[in-house]
Amino acid sequence: MELNGARSNPRLQVELARLSELHAQLLGGAAKNARQPRPVPAKTSPVLETVTRVLQQADRPMQAREIHAAAERLAGESLCWTSVKAALAAGALGRWPCFRTVGHGVYQLAAREDVR
Repeated sequence: MELNGARSNPRLQVELARLSELHAQLLGGAAKNARQPRPVPAKTSPVLETVTRVLQQADRPMQAREIHAAAERLAGESLCWTSVKAALAAGALGRWPCFRTVGHGVYQLAAREDVR
């Protein structure tokens, strides 16, 4: 439809008036009940730190299942298996990895000379 035809449509004029009223009501309500933004959590997940601490205390290569069980004991709560696997995978990659893969599913802390 052409713009001239749309502007001369009487039904459109009524609907635009209703839409304008609704818009004004919503803006007024939002101004009265303004919400504060939620604060950003300080840490996203302590799983990587827990896994690192487990490997530091073990001071030997460990299988991923062993790391998971020890991390749960250290944390004092149940940890999601996929979160532990993700922490191990993320810690073993990158420019300065925290962990080193010794074998299939076996990890140890990266030595200082491995890190740099």
